[in-house]
Amino acid sequence: MGTLEIPEGVLSIGAGAFAQCRMLEGVILPESLESIKYQPGWGEEGGAFQNCFGLGRIVCKGRIPAYVQDGSFNGVPKDNFTLEVPEGYEAQYQAAIGWREFKRIAAYRNLVIRPMVATAINTPVTRDLVLTADDAWSVKSQPDWVTLDKTSGKGKTALRLTFAQKPKDGTVRSGEVVFQLDGKDYETRLSVSQYDYEYAEDELITLQRASRGDGVNLVILGDGFSAKDISEGKLMQAMKQTCEHFFNIQPFKSYRDYFNVYTAVPVSAESGVGTVNTIVNNRFNTATNGGVTRNGDDDYYEVLQYACKAPTVNNENINRSLVIMIPNTEDYGGVTYMWDDGTAIAYCPMSDYGYPLDFRGVIQHEAGGHGFGKLGDEYIYHNAFIQACGCSCCPHESSLQWAHSLGWYQNLSLTGKMGDVPWRDFIFHEKYHTIVDIFEGGFMHTRGVYRSEQNSCMNNDIPYYSTISRFEIYRRIMEYAGQSWSLEDFIENDVMEVVASTKAGWTDDGRTATLNSHEPVFMGKRPQIR
Repeated sequence: MGTLEIPEGVLSIGAGAFAQCRMLEGVILPESLESIKYQPGWGEEGGAFQNCFGLGRIVCKGRIPAYVQDGSFNGVPKDNFTLEVPEGYEAQYQAAIGWREFKRIAAYRNLVIRPMVATAINTPVTRDLVLTADDAWSVKSQPDWVTLDKTSGKGKTALRLTFAQKPKDGTVRSGEVVFQLDGKDYETRLSVSQYDYEYAEDELITLQRASRGDGVNLVILGDGFSAKDISEGKLMQAMKQTCEHFFNIQPFKSYRDYFNVYTAVPVSAESGVGTVNTIVNNRFNTATNGGVTRNGDDDYYEVLQYACKAPTVNNENINRSLVIMIPNTEDYGGVTYMWDDGTAIAYCPMSDYGYPLDFRGVIQHEAGGHGFGKLGDEYIYHNAFIQACGCSCCPHESSLQWAHSLGWYQNLSLTGKMGDVPWRDFIFHEKYHTIVDIFEGGFMHTRGVYRSEQNSCMNNDIPYYSTISRFEIYRRIMEYAGQSWSLEDFIENDVMEVVASTKAGWTDDGRTATLNSHEPVFMGKRPQIR
């Protein structure tokens, strides 16, 4: 289809006007254009240019950016090409709603720096950049506290920017690196800022040392926290809050002294996490897509490799440790990635949903339940037998059987026979007989799968693990800490803190998280950490 030029005089491009035009390679927008629209509820055809996957050039002639409704460019690869705008009006487009999602914005002449922002905290660090130019270029000016490994060149060039040590004086220093095309009055700018903070970038911090046993390792990391976020204390507040949520539930509360807890200071270039339609340049490439997820095996590997920098964590014991990743977003959807040797990364957003689907609920369900306890989901989504789901993309029965083969998901059973369920020892015990029984329904299905109690954290995120779940967590703590364990010891020391339940999937502010919940993702064999 090639390039489409919208005639001068057109004021608006309606919802769905060019949706699904996958052969469209470029579009030139007139100076008269005032708005580009999106219609909610139209699915894949709601945006004016939705799912134009082949689009590789957009030229905007207007000095005033047209108003872009959110969703108008869903599916357009916004990081793959330069959005061309009138010279001298780049900043307006970089700040405008809809247009600011494009990561390369330049005037008609091609001189673009990526990313357009570089930040740091006090310590000397480097940042990698790419400058794309049509011709020869040079650095016109720069602050004296940053240096570049190249100050001139021609065409596309890889650059390395270095921040100098900043005095710890409570101030922020900001400036710009200005690049210019040689012999032409044309510039592009890189914004640089350096913030004050008590710790160094990537410094490992011990939040707690084990005082009992060999020490069970918990590594809490954050992604999408910019240097500004970190200097304002947002990262460390989230790390400490995560730690307290994790241990504020039995049996972790009673066995807290067995844990080493570490965190660190990974700096992201931008604040937040991306989606399928927005790109955010963060440290570990965390993005959301109907729940928090990862983008490629190399990213998982990098997170595990980073966690192994903690003092007592290494390739040999990472499978007996737990990594908790806190993305800088208030979305509810969390997910845990699990390898068959026991290694796990629990992604736990800072949910602003009401109880019980709040940040605490996500931590206790994903990190404590899935990541550490190796427990299965007890909530129900399908009114069907698990053996007859009828959905080839949802093989829950085989997933449950595979988990059982590894000794996981002992809070669920594919049989309802009292003598065969994993929690049989608790059904008639005087301490538990009033709450432990056999309840049909769990692991997304109403029939053919069984759980031990009517309600628990693995059902709807309330701060209570079922008795079999507490036992599995206790057993795993003792094994990882090199201590002996027994059913009798568990029962004698077990603390039941039963709480009032809330309807599964609903919060006290009326929102539902049904569509945001995601069962753990099994990753197979874990790569070796160097």
